[in-house]
Amino acid sequence: KYGQTFTEFNPNQQASQAIEKLQKLQIADGGFAAFPGQEKSDPWVSSYTGESLAKAGQVFPNLVDSAMVLRLKAYLQKVLANPGEYNFCKQLLCKRQLQLNALISLAELGDKRNTFLADIYEQRNNFDVTTQIKLARYLSQFPEWQDESQQLVNKLQQNIYETGRTAVVSLPRSWGWMSSSTATQAQALRLFIAKQSKPEVIDKLFQSLLALRRDGTWQTNYNNAQALTALVDYSQLQPTPPNFVATVELAGNKLGENRFEGYKNPSLQLILPMNLLPRGRNDLTLQKSGNGTLHYLVAYNYRLQGNQPGRFNGLRITREISQVNKEKVLQKTGLYAFDKPLTLASGQVFDIGLEIIADHPVDHLVIKDPLPSGFEAVDASFQTATAALQAKADSWELGFKNVYRDRIIAYAGHLEPGVYSLHYLVRSVTPGTFSWPGAEVHLQYAPEEFGRTAESILILEDRK
Repeated sequence: KYGQTFTEFNPNQQASQAIEKLQKLQIADGGFAAFPGQEKSDPWVSSYTGESLAKAGQVFPNLVDSAMVLRLKAYLQKVLANPGEYNFCKQLLCKRQLQLNALISLAELGDKRNTFLADIYEQRNNFDVTTQIKLARYLSQFPEWQDESQQLVNKLQQNIYETGRTAVVSLPRSWGWMSSSTATQAQALRLFIAKQSKPEVIDKLFQSLLALRRDGTWQTNYNNAQALTALVDYSQLQPTPPNFVATVELAGNKLGENRFEGYKNPSLQLILPMNLLPRGRNDLTLQKSGNGTLHYLVAYNYRLQGNQPGRFNGLRITREISQVNKEKVLQKTGLYAFDKPLTLASGQVFDIGLEIIADHPVDHLVIKDPLPSGFEAVDASFQTATAALQAKADSWELGFKNVYRDRIIAYAGHLEPGVYSLHYLVRSVTPGTFSWPGAEVHLQYAPEEFGRTAESILILEDRK
């Protein structure tokens, strides 16, 4: 679609090699083993193999052996009729999940059926969230099951945390490689596309899926496959290449214009310095003429005079300061700015504590605490650091803490709902009156979800 070529990657060759490996894993009963040498077919792996072969057959029809697919379909039909045949799957919940996977796989292979749906639907509340999403998407394909599908969608929406740019399926992590956060987010995106939901909700789910990447990928082959399958579905929402002109105006003055034709030069960035903004209230207008969808992001950054109050916008952070090895808190700063400055002596060491509160699971959390000019951070990790001066313990979930002379930056890959603390030491070095900016916590890929403490004034006195 984007006309990209990769010298070290030949899709046709890679598909041929993958299908050749799959052929060696197919057992006599038509199912697939999870690994070479396994004597019995794995129904979970076999169902997923059916979905994969169906996708491969759409792109590389000449590579997929029809006889292999027919044997697999016969095996999946047996799984659907008698899931309890497998020793490890005796509980009713396991049987119904196996049946759902078999139905989805058979449908992908061209054999869509509604058998056993009533039995499967009875277990809906016991399924994990990924399976519930799969069930809702499968039910949406049958007119007689539309109400039940919508009920599952409504239940899922209660667990979607939505911001101005993202919509994250926000649930505690559970064990299971086939129910990872990436798989859940990808399945949710495919569900809302199938349900023809509002475009802005679909776009937010799409952005949240992209935000789960680390170093450009979703870390595992399975997660990559789940995410890319959802992205392909998303790309089909715009079947024809874009061909339109977009114009940006502020207060009636044109800031920029760009023609988006095909998939070359897909973006335009405009940065307007604050001093060039017209005074007063002004409308920002984006206009489009032509065929295609215009996606845009507007970020507005500004600095106000005086000590600013804090903000709790999806995340909460407070800062407290106390003398090292002392419990008494000298000042605690949250939402409200203090009129009275904090006065301390120079040449002392203090413990700075940050408390971060999240009421929902979050990913890629960045904590930044700038220091006033009179303070200098103490890196206690050096072997030459004084053992008698130690900061209070941090929450183990907050890792990758970097101590700079004028600020502290910490990072957490994932936090469950809860209260977390981060501590570090500072030394008061320069007498004077200083502005102390607020500490900040935000999501790396969704900065509109953030928390910030109020600003304050610090006075350091040279006491002799």
